[in-house]
Amino acid sequence: MRYLGIDVHVASIVFHLLDDTGQTLEQGKIDTSVQALSALVTKLGKDELLVGQEVGKMSYFVHDVLTELGVKVLSFNAHHLRMIAASRKKTDKRDAYWLAKALQTGMTPHPVYIPTGEVRELRALLSRRAALVTERRRWLLRARSYLQAAGHKTPAASRSVKRLIDLSVSEPEGMDGYRYQALSLCQRMEETLTLELGKIEQELMGRAQKIDAIARLKTIPSVGDRVAVMLYAWIGEVTRFGSARELGSYVGLVPSVRQSGNSMQMGGITKQGSPQLRSVLVQSAHILMFRCRTVEARPLQAIAARIHSSRARRKIAVVATARHILRIAYYILRDGTVYDHTRLQGNAAQEEAESSAA
Repeated sequence: MRYLGIDVHVASIVFHLLDDTGQTLEQGKIDTSVQALSALVTKLGKDELLVGQEVGKMSYFVHDVLTELGVKVLSFNAHHLRMIAASRKKTDKRDAYWLAKALQTGMTPHPVYIPTGEVRELRALLSRRAALVTERRRWLLRARSYLQAAGHKTPAASRSVKRLIDLSVSEPEGMDGYRYQALSLCQRMEETLTLELGKIEQELMGRAQKIDAIARLKTIPSVGDRVAVMLYAWIGEVTRFGSARELGSYVGLVPSVRQSGNSMQMGGITKQGSPQLRSVLVQSAHILMFRCRTVEARPLQAIAARIHSSRARRKIAVVATARHILRIAYYILRDGTVYDHTRLQGNAAQEEAESSAA
C-alpha cells in the first residue's frame, strides 16, 4: 500500500507519497485542476493508493476528481490532525508529509463524510440560506445602530427595517435626511435578501416534497418541513452510523467525559458536528415540551417531564428531548418506517411496571 498526503489550496496542491515502511517515494507540487490531478494519478498509479486531505474549500472538488479516477480519498478535519496543528514548523510540504504519515501509521482521526448527489445539493442550499439570514440580520442591526446613535428608541419587537423607519418618522422630532438615506439603503438590502431567501425556501420545499424520507421524518411531533430537511441533509447516509448513540455523538448532543484513574467527570454536551442541525433540534425540543398538544407527542413529553424535575434541570431536559428526537429520526431513516407513539407508550408502561416491582 502507498499513502499520498495532499495539502490542497485554490491554486496549487503539494503532495507527499510514502510506502508501507514510511519511506518517501515522491513529493512535489501540482496545479489544482482536473488535468493535473489526472496526470498525477497516471504517473503514480492508482493501484494500492490511499489519499488523505484536509477538509477545506476545495475538498469536494478534489474528492470528486480522484474518486472518478478510481482512487480512494479520506478527508479529515484539520483541527483533529494534531500532528499538523501542533507542529512548530508548519509548511505546505510538512502538512502533506504528516498527512501521508498519519495514513501510513493508521494514526488518523475519523474521516469526514463527503456527501454526494441530492444530499450535497441540499446542504449547499441550507448553507446559502443560513448566510442570507445572517446577512439580513446584520442590515437590521445596522439600521438599529443608526437610529440609536441619533437618540431614537428602537423597540425590540421591530423585526424589519421598514417598521423601524415607520416608527422613527412618526416621532415628534422626526428624522434627518442623511439618516433617512442610510436607513433606506438598509431597507433595500433587507428586501433584496428577503426576496432571495424566498427563492431558496421555495427550492428547498420543492425538493423536500419529492423525498420520501423527509415526509416520514415529518411524522415526528414538532418536526416540520425545515427541521426534516435539516435532519435528512446533515445526517446523509444513515448506514454510516452503527447506532443512534453514534449519531448523537456525531451531532454533539452527548455529554463530554473526563476520566483519569478512578475519577470521572461528566460535562456539558460536546457540540461537535453541525451547529445548524443542533440548533433546530433544540428548537424542536422546546416546541415539543411546551407547545405540542397532540396525542402523539405525549410519550416524548413524559420522557422530558421525568428529567425536568426542577427549574434548574430545564436545559438538561430540552437537550435530552432533542437527543430523543434525533434517535427517533435515526430509526425512521434506517428502517424506512414512520413515527409510532404507541411503541413509546409501551416502553414507558414497561418502565413504570419495573420501577413499581422494585
